[in-house]
Amino acid sequence: MRRLSWIGIGCFVVAFVVSGFFLVQLLRTIPGTPAPVDQGPVQLDGVGLTIFASERGAGQSCTAKDASGAPIALTEPSRSEQFDDAGDVYYVVAHSVEKVPAQAVEVSCTDQSATYFAGRRHTAATFLGPAFAALGSFALFGALGTVLIVVDQARRKRAPRH
Repeated sequence: MRRLSWIGIGCFVVAFVVSGFFLVQLLRTIPGTPAPVDQGPVQLDGVGLTIFASERGAGQSCTAKDASGAPIALTEPSRSEQFDDAGDVYYVVAHSVEKVPAQAVEVSCTDQSATYFAGRRHTAATFLGPAFAALGSFALFGALGTVLIVVDQARRKRAPRH
Protein backbone atom coordinates (compact mmCIF):
# COMPACT_ATOMS: atom_id res chain seq x y z
CA MET A 1 0.00 0.00 0.00
CA ARG A 2 1.16 3.48 -0.68
CA ARG A 3 1.33 6.57 1.41
CA LEU A 4 -2.14 7.97 0.47
CA SER A 5 -3.81 4.69 1.41
CA TRP A 6 -2.09 4.71 4.81
CA ILE A 7 -3.15 8.31 5.38
CA GLY A 8 -6.71 7.34 4.37
CA ILE A 9 -6.71 4.50 6.89
CA GLY A 10 -5.37 6.94 9.47
CA CYS A 11 -8.31 9.25 8.70
CA PHE A 12 -10.71 6.39 9.47
CA VAL A 13 -8.96 5.80 12.80
CA VAL A 14 -9.19 9.52 13.59
CA ALA A 15 -12.90 9.42 12.59
CA PHE A 16 -13.58 6.68 15.13
CA VAL A 17 -11.54 8.32 17.90
CA VAL A 18 -13.00 11.82 17.49
CA SER A 19 -16.59 10.64 17.07
CA GLY A 20 -16.09 8.34 20.08
CA PHE A 21 -15.04 11.35 22.15
CA PHE A 22 -18.24 13.16 21.20
CA LEU A 23 -20.33 10.06 21.89
CA VAL A 24 -18.89 9.96 25.41
CA GLN A 25 -19.86 13.64 25.77
CA LEU A 26 -23.36 12.72 24.54
CA LEU A 27 -23.66 9.96 27.14
CA ARG A 28 -22.66 12.43 29.86
CA THR A 29 -25.55 14.72 28.92
CA ILE A 30 -28.14 12.03 29.60
CA PRO A 31 -29.84 13.21 32.78
CA GLY A 32 -30.08 11.07 35.86
CA THR A 33 -33.21 10.27 37.80
CA PRO A 34 -34.71 13.42 39.34
CA ALA A 35 -34.48 13.69 43.13
CA PRO A 36 -37.54 14.04 45.37
CA VAL A 37 -37.94 17.59 46.64
CA ASP A 38 -39.41 16.59 50.02
CA GLN A 39 -36.06 15.24 51.23
CA GLY A 40 -34.24 18.57 51.45
CA PRO A 41 -32.07 20.44 48.96
CA VAL A 42 -31.56 18.89 45.54
CA GLN A 43 -28.06 18.85 44.09
CA LEU A 44 -28.11 19.80 40.39
CA ASP A 45 -25.44 18.01 38.36
CA GLY A 46 -25.81 20.24 35.31
CA VAL A 47 -26.97 23.63 34.11
CA GLY A 48 -30.64 24.53 34.54
CA LEU A 49 -33.46 23.35 36.77
CA THR A 50 -36.53 21.30 35.91
CA ILE A 51 -39.28 20.46 38.37
CA PHE A 52 -41.27 17.29 37.71
CA ALA A 53 -44.47 15.83 39.15
CA SER A 54 -45.60 12.24 39.46
CA GLU A 55 -48.96 13.09 37.86
CA ARG A 56 -49.86 14.82 34.62
CA GLY A 57 -51.34 18.31 35.01
CA ALA A 58 -50.19 18.82 38.59
CA GLY A 59 -49.81 22.54 37.83
CA GLN A 60 -47.06 24.88 38.89
CA SER A 61 -47.31 25.31 42.61
CA CYS A 62 -43.58 25.25 43.25
CA THR A 63 -40.92 27.80 44.10
CA ALA A 64 -37.16 27.37 44.06
CA LYS A 65 -34.20 29.04 45.74
CA ASP A 66 -30.53 28.76 44.85
CA ALA A 67 -27.70 27.95 47.27
CA SER A 68 -27.53 31.58 48.43
CA GLY A 69 -31.27 31.72 49.13
CA ALA A 70 -32.15 33.89 46.11
CA PRO A 71 -35.35 32.92 44.30
CA ILE A 72 -35.04 31.16 40.94
CA ALA A 73 -37.51 32.36 38.31
CA LEU A 74 -39.60 29.49 36.96
CA THR A 75 -41.80 29.14 33.90
CA GLU A 76 -44.29 26.47 32.87
CA PRO A 77 -43.43 24.53 29.71
CA SER A 78 -45.21 25.73 26.58
CA ARG A 79 -46.23 22.18 25.71
CA SER A 80 -46.72 18.94 27.58
CA GLU A 81 -43.34 17.41 28.45
CA GLN A 82 -42.40 14.22 30.21
CA PHE A 83 -39.24 12.31 31.07
CA ASP A 84 -39.15 8.52 31.09
CA ASP A 85 -36.53 6.84 33.23
CA ALA A 86 -36.43 3.05 33.62
CA GLY A 87 -40.21 2.72 33.46
CA ASP A 88 -40.93 5.71 35.69
CA VAL A 89 -42.61 8.71 34.07
CA TYR A 90 -42.02 12.24 35.32
CA TYR A 91 -44.18 15.10 34.05
CA VAL A 92 -42.54 18.51 33.69
CA VAL A 93 -44.13 21.19 35.85
CA ALA A 94 -41.62 24.04 35.47
CA HIS A 95 -38.24 25.03 34.07
CA SER A 96 -35.85 27.67 35.30
CA VAL A 97 -35.99 30.81 33.16
CA GLU A 98 -32.25 31.48 33.43
CA LYS A 99 -29.40 28.99 33.32
CA VAL A 100 -28.92 27.88 36.89
CA PRO A 101 -25.39 26.55 37.49
CA ALA A 102 -24.85 23.19 39.17
CA GLN A 103 -25.52 23.72 42.87
CA ALA A 104 -27.84 22.70 45.69
CA VAL A 105 -31.32 24.17 45.23
CA GLU A 106 -34.25 24.21 47.59
CA VAL A 107 -37.61 23.44 45.96
CA SER A 108 -40.94 23.66 47.76
CA CYS A 109 -44.37 22.84 46.34
CA THR A 110 -47.71 23.71 47.90
CA ASP A 111 -49.92 21.25 45.99
CA GLN A 112 -49.79 17.98 47.93
CA SER A 113 -51.82 15.94 45.41
CA ALA A 114 -48.64 14.81 43.62
CA THR A 115 -45.07 13.92 44.45
CA TYR A 116 -42.52 16.42 43.12
CA PHE A 117 -38.98 15.89 41.87
CA ALA A 118 -36.20 18.17 40.66
CA GLY A 119 -33.22 17.73 38.39
CA ARG A 120 -31.18 19.51 35.79
CA ARG A 121 -32.85 20.99 32.74
CA HIS A 122 -33.48 18.65 29.83
CA THR A 123 -33.25 20.36 26.46
CA ALA A 124 -32.81 19.12 22.92
CA ALA A 125 -29.86 21.48 22.43
CA THR A 126 -28.01 19.67 25.20
CA PHE A 127 -28.19 16.45 23.21
CA LEU A 128 -27.93 17.83 19.68
CA GLY A 129 -24.51 19.48 20.05
CA PRO A 130 -22.54 16.31 20.86
CA ALA A 131 -24.69 14.20 18.51
CA PHE A 132 -24.07 16.43 15.50
CA ALA A 133 -20.39 16.78 16.41
CA ALA A 134 -20.02 12.97 16.50
CA LEU A 135 -21.81 12.50 13.19
CA GLY A 136 -20.04 15.42 11.52
CA SER A 137 -16.56 14.40 12.61
CA PHE A 138 -17.12 10.82 11.51
CA ALA A 139 -18.51 11.93 8.14
CA LEU A 140 -15.69 14.44 7.56
CA PHE A 141 -12.77 12.17 8.41
CA GLY A 142 -14.47 9.13 6.86
CA ALA A 143 -15.05 10.99 3.59
CA LEU A 144 -11.48 12.28 3.60
CA GLY A 145 -10.14 8.76 4.17
CA THR A 146 -12.32 7.37 1.37
CA VAL A 147 -11.19 10.06 -1.08
CA LEU A 148 -7.52 9.43 -0.28
CA ILE A 149 -7.82 5.68 -0.75
CA VAL A 150 -9.77 6.07 -4.02
CA VAL A 151 -7.22 8.56 -5.38
CA ASP A 152 -4.37 6.22 -4.42
CA GLN A 153 -6.07 3.27 -6.12
CA ALA A 154 -6.75 5.34 -9.27
CA ARG A 155 -3.10 6.40 -9.40
CA ARG A 156 -2.01 2.77 -9.09
CA LYS A 157 -4.18 1.70 -12.01
CA ARG A 158 -2.85 4.50 -14.24
CA ALA A 159 0.78 4.03 -13.28
CA PRO A 160 2.87 2.10 -15.83
CA ARG A 161 3.92 -1.34 -14.68
CA HIS A 162 7.59 -2.24 -14.82
